[in-house]
Amino acid sequence: MLAVGIVKGKEGVHSLDLPKPEIQQPDEVLVRIRQVGLDGTDFSIIRHQLHDIAEGRDSMAMGHEMVGAVEEVGSAVKGVAPGDLVTMTVRRGCGQCHPCLHNQSDMCMTGLYTERGIHKLDGYLTEYAVDQEQYIVKVPPELMELEVFTEPLSIAEKGIEQIRIIQSRLPWTCPHPEHAFTSESWGTCLNALVVGAGPLGLLTTALLRLHEVNTYVSDIVPEENIKAHMVRHLGATYVNARDRTAKEVLDACSIAGGLNIVFEASGAADMALQLINHLSRSSIYVMTGIPREGLLMQIDAAQIVAELVRKNQVIVGSVNSNRTHFEMALRDIGPINSRFDGMLQEMITHRHPLSDFQQAFSDPDAKHIKTVIDIEP
Repeated sequence: MLAVGIVKGKEGVHSLDLPKPEIQQPDEVLVRIRQVGLDGTDFSIIRHQLHDIAEGRDSMAMGHEMVGAVEEVGSAVKGVAPGDLVTMTVRRGCGQCHPCLHNQSDMCMTGLYTERGIHKLDGYLTEYAVDQEQYIVKVPPELMELEVFTEPLSIAEKGIEQIRIIQSRLPWTCPHPEHAFTSESWGTCLNALVVGAGPLGLLTTALLRLHEVNTYVSDIVPEENIKAHMVRHLGATYVNARDRTAKEVLDACSIAGGLNIVFEASGAADMALQLINHLSRSSIYVMTGIPREGLLMQIDAAQIVAELVRKNQVIVGSVNSNRTHFEMALRDIGPINSRFDGMLQEMITHRHPLSDFQQAFSDPDAKHIKTVIDIEP
Protein backbone atom coordinates (compact mmCIF):
# COMPACT_ATOMS: atom_id res chain seq x y z
CA MET A 1 0.00 0.00 0.00
CA LEU A 2 1.09 3.59 -0.61
CA ALA A 3 2.69 5.44 2.29
CA VAL A 4 4.68 8.68 2.58
CA GLY A 5 7.71 9.17 4.79
CA ILE A 6 11.45 9.52 5.20
CA VAL A 7 14.27 7.28 3.99
CA LYS A 8 17.72 6.88 5.54
CA GLY A 9 20.42 8.61 3.57
CA LYS A 10 17.97 10.62 1.46
CA GLU A 11 16.72 14.16 1.82
CA GLY A 12 13.09 15.16 1.55
CA VAL A 13 9.92 13.09 1.68
CA HIS A 14 9.33 9.96 -0.38
CA SER A 15 6.65 7.49 -1.40
CA LEU A 16 6.92 4.13 0.34
CA ASP A 17 5.44 0.73 -0.46
CA LEU A 18 4.35 -0.90 2.80
CA PRO A 19 2.45 -4.16 3.29
CA LYS A 20 -1.13 -3.71 4.44
CA PRO A 21 -1.14 -4.34 8.21
CA GLU A 22 -3.22 -7.17 9.62
CA ILE A 23 -4.72 -7.82 13.03
CA GLN A 24 -2.41 -10.14 14.97
CA GLN A 25 -3.79 -9.87 18.53
CA PRO A 26 -7.35 -10.01 19.91
CA ASP A 27 -7.17 -6.41 21.23
CA GLU A 28 -6.12 -4.87 17.91
CA VAL A 29 -8.10 -2.68 15.52
CA LEU A 30 -7.60 -2.17 11.76
CA VAL A 31 -8.31 1.42 10.72
CA ARG A 32 -8.62 2.84 7.22
CA ILE A 33 -7.06 6.31 7.29
CA ARG A 34 -9.16 9.12 5.84
CA GLN A 35 -7.35 12.35 6.70
CA VAL A 36 -3.96 13.33 8.11
CA GLY A 37 -2.96 16.78 9.32
CA LEU A 38 0.57 18.14 8.99
CA ASP A 39 2.13 20.33 11.67
CA GLY A 40 5.43 21.99 12.52
CA THR A 41 6.94 18.71 13.68
CA ASP A 42 6.36 17.13 10.27
CA PHE A 43 7.88 20.09 8.43
CA SER A 44 10.85 20.13 10.83
CA ILE A 45 11.54 16.44 10.27
CA ILE A 46 11.94 17.16 6.55
CA ARG A 47 13.63 20.55 6.85
CA HIS A 48 16.21 19.43 9.42
CA GLN A 49 16.55 15.80 8.26
CA LEU A 50 15.52 14.41 11.63
CA HIS A 51 15.59 10.77 10.58
CA ASP A 52 14.50 9.07 13.81
CA ILE A 53 14.00 5.67 12.19
CA ALA A 54 14.00 2.43 14.16
CA GLU A 55 17.16 0.35 14.14
CA GLY A 56 17.11 -2.25 11.39
CA ARG A 57 14.80 -0.23 9.15
CA ASP A 58 15.60 2.19 6.35
CA SER A 59 12.33 4.16 6.25
CA MET A 60 9.47 5.43 8.40
CA ALA A 61 6.00 6.55 7.37
CA MET A 62 5.19 10.03 8.69
CA GLY A 63 1.99 11.65 9.97
CA HIS A 64 0.69 11.73 13.54
CA GLU A 65 -2.58 13.70 13.30
CA MET A 66 -5.31 11.51 11.84
CA VAL A 67 -8.92 10.51 11.55
CA GLY A 68 -10.13 7.24 10.05
CA ALA A 69 -12.78 4.53 10.10
CA VAL A 70 -12.63 1.13 11.77
CA GLU A 71 -12.55 -1.65 9.18
CA GLU A 72 -11.96 -4.73 11.36
CA VAL A 73 -11.60 -5.52 15.08
CA GLY A 74 -10.01 -8.31 17.08
CA SER A 75 -12.09 -10.74 19.13
CA ALA A 76 -11.42 -8.92 22.44
CA VAL A 77 -12.27 -5.40 21.21
CA LYS A 78 -15.40 -4.00 22.89
CA GLY A 79 -15.32 -0.20 22.52
CA VAL A 80 -15.36 0.24 18.75
CA ALA A 81 -16.90 -1.61 15.81
CA PRO A 82 -16.47 -1.62 12.03
CA GLY A 83 -17.69 1.66 10.56
CA ASP A 84 -16.94 3.75 13.65
CA LEU A 85 -15.05 6.99 13.08
CA VAL A 86 -11.90 7.11 15.22
CA THR A 87 -8.66 8.89 15.89
CA MET A 88 -5.48 7.36 17.29
CA THR A 89 -3.04 8.64 19.88
CA VAL A 90 0.64 9.11 19.04
CA ARG A 91 2.96 7.90 21.78
CA ARG A 92 3.43 4.26 22.79
CA GLY A 93 4.77 3.64 26.29
CA CYS A 94 7.97 1.95 27.34
CA GLY A 95 6.07 -0.83 29.12
CA GLN A 96 8.25 -0.37 32.21
CA CYS A 97 7.42 2.78 34.17
CA HIS A 98 4.26 3.45 36.18
CA PRO A 99 2.84 6.18 33.87
CA CYS A 100 3.26 4.07 30.74
CA LEU A 101 1.71 1.02 32.41
CA HIS A 102 -1.35 3.19 33.15
CA ASN A 103 -1.75 4.61 29.62
CA GLN A 104 -0.07 7.93 30.46
CA SER A 105 2.98 7.58 28.26
CA ASP A 106 3.16 11.36 27.82
CA MET A 107 4.76 11.26 31.29
CA CYS A 108 7.14 8.38 30.49
CA MET A 109 9.89 8.13 33.13
CA THR A 110 12.43 6.10 31.12
CA GLY A 111 12.45 7.92 27.79
CA LEU A 112 12.11 4.57 26.01
CA TYR A 113 8.75 5.41 24.44
CA THR A 114 8.08 5.41 20.69
CA GLU A 115 5.84 7.75 18.67
CA ARG A 116 3.90 7.07 15.50
CA GLY A 117 5.22 9.09 12.61
CA ILE A 118 7.84 10.83 14.75
CA HIS A 119 10.03 8.45 16.73
CA LYS A 120 10.76 4.92 15.47
CA LEU A 121 7.16 3.90 14.56
CA ASP A 122 5.36 4.24 11.23
CA GLY A 123 2.82 7.04 11.23
CA TYR A 124 -0.53 7.53 9.57
CA LEU A 125 0.40 8.90 6.13
CA THR A 126 -0.71 5.65 4.59
CA GLU A 127 -3.92 3.80 3.76
CA TYR A 128 -4.29 1.54 6.81
CA ALA A 129 -2.99 1.25 10.36
CA VAL A 130 -3.35 -1.38 13.08
CA ASP A 131 -3.02 -0.71 16.80
CA GLN A 132 -4.31 -1.79 20.20
CA GLU A 133 -7.77 -0.66 21.27
CA GLN A 134 -6.34 1.38 24.16
CA TYR A 135 -4.88 3.82 21.58
CA ILE A 136 -8.10 4.11 19.55
CA VAL A 137 -10.49 6.96 20.45
CA LYS A 138 -14.01 6.97 19.04
CA VAL A 139 -15.12 10.33 17.62
CA PRO A 140 -18.55 11.82 16.79
CA PRO A 141 -19.34 11.29 13.07
CA GLU A 142 -21.01 14.70 12.73
CA LEU A 143 -17.66 16.45 13.17
CA MET A 144 -15.65 14.29 10.79
CA GLU A 145 -14.18 17.26 8.88
CA LEU A 146 -12.87 18.78 12.14
CA GLU A 147 -11.59 15.72 13.96
CA VAL A 148 -8.16 15.99 12.33
CA PHE A 149 -7.59 18.75 14.92
CA THR A 150 -7.97 16.31 17.83
CA GLU A 151 -4.25 15.59 18.29
CA PRO A 152 -2.99 19.21 18.19
CA LEU A 153 -5.88 20.36 20.38
CA SER A 154 -4.99 17.59 22.86
CA ILE A 155 -1.55 19.20 23.26
CA ALA A 156 -3.20 22.50 24.18
CA GLU A 157 -5.60 20.68 26.52
CA LYS A 158 -2.71 19.06 28.37
CA GLY A 159 -0.83 22.35 28.69
CA ILE A 160 -3.86 24.13 30.13
CA GLU A 161 -4.56 21.14 32.39
CA GLN A 162 -1.02 21.54 33.77
CA ILE A 163 -1.71 25.24 34.37
CA ARG A 164 -4.88 24.52 36.32
CA ILE A 165 -3.35 21.70 38.36
CA ILE A 166 -0.24 23.65 39.34
CA GLN A 167 -1.99 26.97 39.91
CA SER A 168 -4.60 25.34 42.13
CA ARG A 169 -2.02 26.02 44.85
CA LEU A 170 -3.38 29.59 44.72
CA PRO A 171 -6.70 30.11 46.53
CA TRP A 172 -7.84 32.46 43.73
CA THR A 173 -6.40 35.24 41.62
CA CYS A 174 -8.96 38.01 42.15
CA PRO A 175 -11.53 39.03 44.80
CA HIS A 176 -13.92 36.32 43.57
CA PRO A 177 -13.39 32.80 44.99
CA GLU A 178 -15.50 31.37 42.15
CA HIS A 179 -12.63 32.28 39.81
CA ALA A 180 -10.20 29.84 41.43
CA PHE A 181 -8.31 27.56 39.05
CA THR A 182 -10.37 24.59 40.26
CA SER A 183 -13.68 26.20 39.23
CA GLU A 184 -15.44 26.21 35.87
CA SER A 185 -15.04 30.00 35.72
CA TRP A 186 -11.28 29.82 36.28
CA GLY A 187 -10.33 31.99 33.30
CA THR A 188 -12.23 35.09 34.26
CA CYS A 189 -9.98 37.96 35.43
CA LEU A 190 -6.81 36.28 34.09
CA ASN A 191 -4.37 37.62 31.49
CA ALA A 192 -2.44 35.33 29.14
CA LEU A 193 0.18 35.65 26.44
CA VAL A 194 0.42 32.91 23.79
CA VAL A 195 3.73 32.94 21.94
CA GLY A 196 3.18 31.72 18.39
CA ALA A 197 0.15 31.97 16.09
CA GLY A 198 0.57 28.63 14.33
CA PRO A 199 -2.03 25.86 14.71
CA LEU A 200 -1.06 25.04 18.31
CA GLY A 201 -0.97 28.70 19.32
CA LEU A 202 -4.36 29.36 17.74
CA LEU A 203 -5.94 26.26 19.31
CA THR A 204 -4.51 27.25 22.71
CA THR A 205 -5.88 30.75 22.25
CA ALA A 206 -9.29 29.30 21.39
CA LEU A 207 -9.31 27.25 24.60
CA LEU A 208 -8.24 30.23 26.70
CA ARG A 209 -10.91 32.44 25.13
CA LEU A 210 -13.47 29.67 25.62
CA HIS A 211 -12.72 30.11 29.34
CA GLU A 212 -12.87 33.93 29.12
CA VAL A 213 -9.14 34.52 29.58
CA ASN A 214 -8.01 37.94 28.33
CA THR A 215 -5.50 36.73 25.75
CA TYR A 216 -2.67 38.27 23.73
CA VAL A 217 -0.86 36.41 20.95
CA SER A 218 2.58 37.27 19.60
CA ASP A 219 4.15 36.19 16.32
CA ILE A 220 6.41 37.69 13.68
CA VAL A 221 3.87 37.97 10.84
CA PRO A 222 2.44 41.36 9.77
CA GLU A 223 -0.95 42.60 10.94
CA GLU A 224 -2.61 41.73 7.62
CA ASN A 225 -1.47 38.08 7.72
CA ILE A 226 -4.12 35.39 8.05
CA LYS A 227 -2.66 34.29 11.40
CA ALA A 228 -3.15 37.76 12.86
CA HIS A 229 -6.66 37.76 11.41
CA MET A 230 -7.40 34.45 13.14
CA VAL A 231 -6.14 35.83 16.47
CA ARG A 232 -8.59 38.73 16.22
CA HIS A 233 -11.33 36.29 15.11
CA LEU A 234 -10.86 34.56 18.47
CA GLY A 235 -11.36 37.81 20.38
CA ALA A 236 -7.67 38.01 21.32
CA THR A 237 -5.16 40.80 20.67
CA TYR A 238 -2.37 40.30 18.16
CA VAL A 239 1.13 41.67 18.86
CA ASN A 240 3.77 41.68 16.13
CA ALA A 241 6.99 40.51 17.80
CA ARG A 242 9.29 40.99 14.80
CA ASP A 243 12.40 42.98 15.83
CA ARG A 244 11.00 43.40 19.35
CA THR A 245 12.46 42.29 22.66
CA ALA A 246 10.32 40.40 25.17
CA LYS A 247 9.88 43.59 27.20
CA GLU A 248 8.74 45.47 24.10
CA VAL A 249 6.24 42.73 23.31
CA LEU A 250 4.83 42.89 26.83
CA ASP A 251 4.74 46.70 26.75
CA ALA A 252 2.74 46.47 23.51
CA CYS A 253 0.23 44.24 25.29
CA SER A 254 -0.54 46.98 27.86
CA ILE A 255 -1.72 44.37 30.35
CA ALA A 256 -3.25 45.85 33.49
CA GLY A 257 -2.64 43.72 36.57
CA GLY A 258 0.21 41.68 35.15
CA LEU A 259 0.51 38.48 33.14
CA ASN A 260 -0.85 35.35 34.85
CA ILE A 261 -0.14 32.83 32.09
CA VAL A 262 2.46 32.50 29.32
CA PHE A 263 1.99 29.64 26.87
CA GLU A 264 4.94 29.16 24.52
CA ALA A 265 3.89 27.44 21.29
CA SER A 266 6.48 28.54 18.76
CA GLY A 267 9.80 26.86 19.52
CA ALA A 268 11.47 30.29 19.41
CA ALA A 269 14.17 29.73 22.02
CA ASP A 270 15.39 33.33 22.24
CA MET A 271 11.99 34.88 22.95
CA ALA A 272 11.16 32.01 25.31
CA LEU A 273 14.21 32.74 27.45
CA GLN A 274 13.74 36.50 27.37
CA LEU A 275 10.19 36.20 28.67
CA ILE A 276 11.31 34.46 31.86
CA ASN A 277 12.61 37.77 33.22
CA HIS A 278 9.22 39.44 32.75
CA LEU A 279 6.81 37.09 34.51
CA SER A 280 4.39 38.46 37.08
CA ARG A 281 4.07 37.30 40.67
CA SER A 282 2.62 33.81 41.10
CA SER A 283 2.46 33.40 37.32
CA ILE A 284 3.01 30.22 35.30
CA TYR A 285 4.92 29.71 32.07
CA VAL A 286 4.19 26.58 30.00
CA MET A 287 6.66 25.68 27.25
CA THR A 288 5.54 23.31 24.48
CA GLY A 289 7.79 24.28 21.55
CA ILE A 290 11.03 22.40 20.89
CA PRO A 291 13.66 24.77 19.42
CA ARG A 292 15.91 23.61 16.59
CA GLU A 293 18.21 26.60 16.76
CA GLY A 294 18.71 29.85 18.64
CA LEU A 295 21.02 32.76 19.11
CA LEU A 296 23.86 32.64 21.61
CA MET A 297 22.51 34.75 24.46
CA GLN A 298 23.90 35.98 27.75
CA ILE A 299 21.54 34.98 30.53
CA ASP A 300 21.57 36.35 34.04
CA ALA A 301 20.94 33.05 35.79
CA ALA A 302 21.04 34.62 39.25
CA GLN A 303 18.28 37.06 38.33
CA ILE A 304 16.09 34.32 36.88
CA VAL A 305 16.44 32.12 39.96
CA ALA A 306 15.89 35.06 42.32
CA GLU A 307 12.71 36.09 40.46
CA LEU A 308 11.33 32.55 40.44
CA VAL A 309 11.86 32.19 44.18
CA ARG A 310 10.78 35.64 45.32
CA LYS A 311 7.67 35.73 43.15
CA ASN A 312 6.42 32.13 43.45
CA GLN A 313 6.71 31.67 39.69
CA VAL A 314 6.48 28.37 37.81
CA ILE A 315 8.05 27.24 34.54
CA VAL A 316 6.87 23.86 33.26
CA GLY A 317 7.50 21.87 30.10
CA SER A 318 4.63 19.97 28.51
CA VAL A 319 5.01 17.48 25.66
CA ASN A 320 2.71 15.01 23.93
CA SER A 321 -0.67 14.01 25.42
CA ASN A 322 -2.56 10.91 26.41
CA ARG A 323 -5.99 9.42 25.73
CA THR A 324 -7.63 11.62 28.38
CA HIS A 325 -6.46 14.76 26.58
CA PHE A 326 -7.77 13.40 23.26
CA GLU A 327 -11.16 12.94 24.91
CA MET A 328 -11.00 16.49 26.29
CA ALA A 329 -10.18 17.78 22.79
CA LEU A 330 -13.14 15.91 21.28
CA ARG A 331 -15.39 17.49 23.91
CA ASP A 332 -14.19 21.00 23.00
CA ILE A 333 -13.90 20.85 19.19
CA GLY A 334 -17.61 21.49 18.65
CA PRO A 335 -17.93 24.39 21.14
CA ILE A 336 -14.77 26.03 19.77
CA ASN A 337 -15.93 25.85 16.17
CA SER A 338 -19.43 27.04 17.10
CA ARG A 339 -18.43 29.95 19.33
CA PHE A 340 -15.81 31.24 16.89
CA ASP A 341 -17.91 30.92 13.74
CA GLY A 342 -16.22 28.05 11.96
CA MET A 343 -12.64 28.95 12.88
CA LEU A 344 -11.44 25.37 12.51
CA GLN A 345 -12.55 25.17 8.88
CA GLU A 346 -10.86 28.52 8.30
CA MET A 347 -7.60 27.18 9.74
CA ILE A 348 -7.41 24.50 7.00
CA THR A 349 -5.73 26.63 4.35
CA HIS A 350 -4.22 23.84 2.23
CA ARG A 351 -5.64 20.44 1.26
CA HIS A 352 -4.03 17.78 -0.94
CA PRO A 353 -4.61 14.15 -1.94
CA LEU A 354 -2.00 11.66 -0.75
CA SER A 355 -0.60 11.39 -4.28
CA ASP A 356 0.24 15.12 -4.13
CA PHE A 357 2.40 14.73 -1.02
CA GLN A 358 5.42 16.57 -2.45
CA GLN A 359 3.35 19.74 -2.82
CA ALA A 360 1.86 19.24 0.64
CA PHE A 361 5.36 19.21 2.15
CA SER A 362 6.65 22.17 0.14
CA ASP A 363 7.62 25.29 2.07
CA PRO A 364 4.47 26.91 3.50
CA ASP A 365 3.42 30.22 1.97
CA ALA A 366 2.40 33.37 3.82
CA LYS A 367 -1.25 32.29 3.85
CA HIS A 368 -0.53 28.87 5.36
CA ILE A 369 -1.91 27.70 8.69
CA LYS A 370 -2.92 24.05 8.41
CA THR A 371 -2.37 21.42 5.70
CA VAL A 372 -4.65 18.37 5.55
CA ILE A 373 -3.95 15.36 3.34
CA ASP A 374 -6.93 13.33 2.15
CA ILE A 375 -6.05 9.65 2.02
CA GLU A 376 -9.22 8.33 0.45
CA PRO A 377 -9.98 9.37 -3.16
